[in-house]
Amino acid sequence: MSKLVKIAFYALSILLLSACSNKLLDLKMEATSEDEFTYRNTSMMESNVSVMGMDQKVIIEQSTDQAYDIVERNTDGSMDIKLTTLSLKMEQINPMMSMKFDSENPEENEPEEMVKGFKNMVGKEYDMKMSAKGEVIDLSTKGSVFEGAFDGVPNGEAIAAQMEEQFGVEAVKSNMAQVTGFFPDNPVQVGDSWTKNTTITSGMSMLAETTYTLTERKSGVATITFNSQLKSDPDAAPLDMMGMEMKYELTGTQTGTIKVNEKTGWTQKTEGEQKMEGKMNMSGGTVGEMSADMNTLTKYTYERIK
Repeated sequence: MSKLVKIAFYALSILLLSACSNKLLDLKMEATSEDEFTYRNTSMMESNVSVMGMDQKVIIEQSTDQAYDIVERNTDGSMDIKLTTLSLKMEQINPMMSMKFDSENPEENEPEEMVKGFKNMVGKEYDMKMSAKGEVIDLSTKGSVFEGAFDGVPNGEAIAAQMEEQFGVEAVKSNMAQVTGFFPDNPVQVGDSWTKNTTITSGMSMLAETTYTLTERKSGVATITFNSQLKSDPDAAPLDMMGMEMKYELTGTQTGTIKVNEKTGWTQKTEGEQKMEGKMNMSGGTVGEMSADMNTLTKYTYERIK
């Protein structure tokens, strides 16, 4: 092959690759070759709180495996899915008391009375309906997740209510919306951006305005980057923590990358980082009225493992 022909062939290849990458991509949930698969969600959050001249650091690490079983594909493109929590690991380190829970190694759990409620999450099944665009239409489960989990424990009812708020049905639904609710309304090409407004209700309520950008298409995988502006919901009710009300005034950002299978629409891996700072206001109980400076750093991944 002459040098001139080689150059022409190379140039044509570049043009074809460029044209392919600029084709419109209509991202949506499609049929997969497998109807059962597992995702692992891992996170590490470091919180720093300064109150009355005292600094406190809390580190929480968590890992959850959840199985997805597609029960039925509906004519409108939505799917009925059974979501099951297979395993849970959690470790919290703070100056007052450390806690550890591992569903696969229960002999390491401590203190047992404080973490035993997490057992209720393992094996818990949720009925979920998801649209073709990744929207969680409905999510439900039988009974309260933490019903009876802290019977016999001082303030057990209040602890169960607090746990339900942080890890119950609404929290699961909110988390799912964060990891599947990125789909654009219309077909997009590399370089296109779109914006979604969501409310995060896991624990404290947060408002998120997220801009997504399709940055690359390669070997059937779409790469999407995201950038969120976050703020605590000013209209949210205060959190009730064992007789003490807590209200947050926080702002921050969230950035990351999503890898999506173009054919099926299912995420292969999401990596993100969230930074927040502001005030935590407390009232009631024995503290009266108190305000504390607060900042948090959270790093997380959401990855298909089976």
